[in-house]
Amino acid sequence: MLIRAYTSIIAACLLWSMNPAANKLALEEIAVPQLVFMRAVFAAFILLLVSFFMGYRFRLKEIGWRPFLLGVLDPGLTSLLFVTSLTVLSASNTVLIMALMPFSQSMLGRVVFKEELRSSVLLGATLAFSGIVIYFSGEASNGADTVWGNSLLLSVFCLMAVSQLMTRKIMTTEIPAIQVTSSQMISASVVLFIYLILFGDTELPLQASSGTMMTLLFLVFSMAIPFFLY
Repeated sequence: MLIRAYTSIIAACLLWSMNPAANKLALEEIAVPQLVFMRAVFAAFILLLVSFFMGYRFRLKEIGWRPFLLGVLDPGLTSLLFVTSLTVLSASNTVLIMALMPFSQSMLGRVVFKEELRSSVLLGATLAFSGIVIYFSGEASNGADTVWGNSLLLSVFCLMAVSQLMTRKIMTTEIPAIQVTSSQMISASVVLFIYLILFGDTELPLQASSGTMMTLLFLVFSMAIPFFLY
């Protein structure tokens, strides 16, 4: 059971780690509102299909409202802010900040759930934080105008930290993981559709190369699969 859990986490991390570069590539031909909405709605469709094939039925009374609220935060707001930050930041910036997530979760787990905090986690967090300070110090000295992007990325980090705690709390219930994830994607799709209607150019035709469409396909699966694995 433990080996299966670690394997799932590693697989999810591998898919997540390729997201920044893939999003950056897709943004060359697809606008932010269209990109984040298409990812969420197709990921929701995939997860619902998997849920039905596994024999689960979508019953709101059994699932409750918490997974839908969770989906508004993550991947709803987090994906929107994350992809928006990539319009002004390099992919390396986002990877460095997100690298702190495992350590923040360990520390928040200690505070909220009274979990044991290992010395190796503290050492890893110290090294990761030191590396980020050195990186951004050098970036600031070069006069890079990335304050806006880094602020968005910090917001993503905070939202993800809160959402991960909510996820762990929800997963202690008897709601199947696939239904929690599907509910998240549904509410995220609704939020991102509203954003697309309000701020996106719905009359703009989707004109993307075959390479970009393949990247979008990867982004859809890399959004659906890690949420289920995690």
